Amino acid sequence: MKENYIAKNLRILYVFNFLKSVQFFGAVAVPFFRDWAGLDYARMFTLEAFFVFSVFVLEIPTGVVADRYGRKWSLVFGGVFAAAAFVLFGFSRTFPVFLAAEFLCAIGFSLFSGADKALLYDTLKAHGKEAEGARRLSTFGAMETAGIVLGFPAGSLLAGSSLFAYPDGLRWAFVATGAVFLLSAAAALFLVEPEREKPRGSFLRSGMDGVCFIFGRERMRSFTLNYILISATTFFVYWFYQPLVAEAGFPVSANGFVGAGMNVFAALLLLNAARIEKAFPLRRLLFLSSLVPGLLYLALFLNRSAVVAFPAVFVIIGLKHLRAPFLSDLMNAEIESSGRATVLSGVSMLERAVIMLFYPLVGMLADKSLSWTFLLLGASTIFFALTGRVGVGKKNSKNLRASM
Repeated sequence: MKENYIAKNLRILYVFNFLKSVQFFGAVAVPFFRDWAGLDYARMFTLEAFFVFSVFVLEIPTGVVADRYGRKWSLVFGGVFAAAAFVLFGFSRTFPVFLAAEFLCAIGFSLFSGADKALLYDTLKAHGKEAEGARRLSTFGAMETAGIVLGFPAGSLLAGSSLFAYPDGLRWAFVATGAVFLLSAAAALFLVEPEREKPRGSFLRSGMDGVCFIFGRERMRSFTLNYILISATTFFVYWFYQPLVAEAGFPVSANGFVGAGMNVFAALLLLNAARIEKAFPLRRLLFLSSLVPGLLYLALFLNRSAVVAFPAVFVIIGLKHLRAPFLSDLMNAEIESSGRATVLSGVSMLERAVIMLFYPLVGMLADKSLSWTFLLLGASTIFFALTGRVGVGKKNSKNLRASM
């Protein structure tokens, strides 16, 4: 295998992550479900809980498929299933069809989960470049953010366009998202699978081994819990910044620009991750990036005016993205290549399980009061930050700094 495929793989993975992140629906999901489909938060989050449960069930099997048959094909078929799901969303208004679309989307997203980062890391490892892991993962994350920055405003402009009578334009944002997922699948066809040892034994045993690996090693368990708990609670900002924009008196077409702005802020943090890590010891950086979002949720509980809300959601999303590559690099350093996608899928599965547990309570609270919802999320985030601090030795910190 030619050594120059490393540069090709990295370029394609960056393009792939960009394309699958051009999610035109992202800034109009709440108006779509509430204004187009007529759902309240409770039913909307019931759909999302079903999606998360489906991914939870599929996460390990699809991770094993990726490790067995190749991460490339996992990404290709993930794009195809996700495309089918969003087209189905766009041409239906019935709850049962939405459930079917959520399941197709779960298949697609679970095929993505872990496979892209595992392929990136093993591409580097095949040529002894693991030290570049955090830097490359930061760039990979920045490409995701770039896709969101393009897709969010475009989707909200499409939804609020005079070409369609509102709320009809909302569904076309979903259909356009499906088209871009197909393009991401086409890009993944050009990836090269690095040589690696493939897992042995049954699918079930491989999946169980992946989860057991996470909880069987103290360092891996510490990194994983810190990652999934904070990521799960900060995830809900993606749902609630849209009603915050509406409360501030802006039309739905503004959603995408606010969403793009907070993701530009996240991208700037990612692109300056090396400088930030030099300014803060890694252990302190991971702690502050978990504590501050909790405090900002409490600020939203007390005051949801635009001058408080917009900076709060910007910083919560920015810190959520900033901490991810550091923790991903720490976790990857603990995992053998043969089971990397399976273990990383296990991490994603556990994160989704936490989100699934939050969804019903968050949905019921949101129908009654957004303020109490932010109190719950803030208290939970602060609790996880204080009880889930990770220990990072000097060796880890030096390795991460050198890689960036």
